[in-house]
Amino acid sequence: MATSPGTELKRSKYRVLGLVGQGQFGRVFCAAHRQTGQLVALKSLDHQRFPTHKFLRELRFLLSLQHPNIVTCQALEHTATGRYLVMDYCEGGTLRSLMGDYQRLTLPQSIQVIIDILQGLDHAHQQGIIHCDLKPENILLNLQPHGWTARISDFGIARLQQELAGQGMGNTGSPAYMAPERFYGQYPMSSDLYAVGVLLFELLTGYRPFSGTPVELMSAHLNRPLKIPDAVPEVWHPILQTALQKLSARRFHTAAEMLTAIREAAAQDGFDWWLNAQQIRLPLLESQAVPLGMFQFRQREALTKPIRALAIADLKRDRPPETLPDSDQFTYPRFCFYRAVGQQVVQTYEVDPSETWNKTVQDRSIFEFWQDISPLYPIQELFLRPQGCFVTTHRSVHLIPNNFSGVAIQQPRLLLTLDQSCLTAIEAQGRWFATLDNPQESFGLLSFWNLPHVLAPAKPVAPPYRIRLQPSSTQPPQLLSLDNNHVVLFTGAPALKPRLKAETLQGSYAQVWTRRGQGVGTLQFPMRLGKVIATLSPYRFLAIDEDNPGGIVFIDLKPYRIARWHIGIQPHLIQPTDWGFILVDAEGEIVLLDEEGQVLGRLEGPPNVTAIASFNQHNLLIATWDLGRGQLYTLDLRELDIELLF
Repeated sequence: MATSPGTELKRSKYRVLGLVGQGQFGRVFCAAHRQTGQLVALKSLDHQRFPTHKFLRELRFLLSLQHPNIVTCQALEHTATGRYLVMDYCEGGTLRSLMGDYQRLTLPQSIQVIIDILQGLDHAHQQGIIHCDLKPENILLNLQPHGWTARISDFGIARLQQELAGQGMGNTGSPAYMAPERFYGQYPMSSDLYAVGVLLFELLTGYRPFSGTPVELMSAHLNRPLKIPDAVPEVWHPILQTALQKLSARRFHTAAEMLTAIREAAAQDGFDWWLNAQQIRLPLLESQAVPLGMFQFRQREALTKPIRALAIADLKRDRPPETLPDSDQFTYPRFCFYRAVGQQVVQTYEVDPSETWNKTVQDRSIFEFWQDISPLYPIQELFLRPQGCFVTTHRSVHLIPNNFSGVAIQQPRLLLTLDQSCLTAIEAQGRWFATLDNPQESFGLLSFWNLPHVLAPAKPVAPPYRIRLQPSSTQPPQLLSLDNNHVVLFTGAPALKPRLKAETLQGSYAQVWTRRGQGVGTLQFPMRLGKVIATLSPYRFLAIDEDNPGGIVFIDLKPYRIARWHIGIQPHLIQPTDWGFILVDAEGEIVLLDEEGQVLGRLEGPPNVTAIASFNQHNLLIATWDLGRGQLYTLDLRELDIELLF
């Protein structure tokens, strides 16, 4: 049985956070230094494929490559069962992840990536080191406020692959990116520039210049003429033609020469100013065009008061077996709809609306209750948990217990009241919650509260933990549950490092805390995050990218990864669903997004949306309010022209 990485590194100074990649020659893990919390990549290398004497000889080449556009090797970590290269960690993943079918880098961003690659190659070539296997999977990304920094990885491994090829193990590398002479075992520096030419072609067009089986690719690289589509601006044709010459002597002689040609072409194309600017807000990705669909609703209810939040409990799914009816003579409710209206929560028990579209709202409703929650403070959020619906205000936490029959009033239970404003995070199973007092002050009290089985006021886990905060005017703090034992605090400035220099206090930060009040670590994000919501996947969050209009950010905390997507709107409401996400902007445009960031559909909805909620997978509630009037719309997504399968 294979030993797990956590077991292998139990006595190491690094703690493994998760597997982030697996290639031909080993696995790559995201890990954190146990004392400093610094994130690193640990690359394991197979003993049989990389004998120790060859590995150590090549390690000196890795250590000599110190450049911002090259993934740096920091050290070698030995364990009882293996060896690991300790490398810089790149949270943005690989270039391949940005070259999908539905979104592509914009032309300026594509050229910036190529410039980064050429700068790294120039540094390596000056030391006589050739990569030999450049491809999108070997280009890693660090996020910046308005783009990415590309960094070349696997220099040393490519050198070992080259040596293995010389021992009769065949050509190594990726045929789609290999220069013609590579198929004959020749490795001039210009073969790396040929691979850059293929990358540039793919970034500009969305596909590679040649495709097919390895044999077909070899024939194409050797014999087939290059065809550049008309969609590529004319100014870039000479660069592609030179980089992809069949004879190496006719290509660019050095990376610096190709870099100069790239910059001159960018100036002719009119965006060299963009490459030199530091704070330019332009779309980072071009999305596949998705037409704007019509807003079609099944029901519409006039509102007399604005709805601040919506939540919908599926009683059929959550009902315990012992509460199931003995007969079908009584109609039991399928859903409980919670609406936060001022200081009250309105509970409406209904049968399945999708089966009763032709009935009025009153006919569909079995019971409706108005619950007074707080006489002083408006409701902030609703949280559905197995016990029922948790309701939070600035200074209190309440619970409306589950009522599966809908025939009796379940009075809200006051779990906690505080003298000062606070943030609240409810654990996924509702077993405990956390509060942070005075989140806008220099110090806050982080408290954890257990919920007993018998519904009663919450009990403190331990005395409050006094933590240092750094107030931020750019991002209101947000406290969210992370797992059974941790919470995460998203802020606009670090809570644990108040003495950082001003230039480092940029972007956003996430601090993770245990229920014992211990700080696990702090992550810094290069961009400013707006609203952050927890998704249905563990440790994954979706956030609004305040630095890039129309952008959103996927954040995985275990292992740490960030993906940035362009959706074309600046959402102010986000609703996670079983199949993805629903996002709404201030003008009412609705974007339906799958879990991988693909836009499934767009709708021109009503403006001034105040709350959204989904139920039954394919149904959606949308509440609006403007000038003293509002509407509550019910939609069936199956009737819309979108790429959803129900």
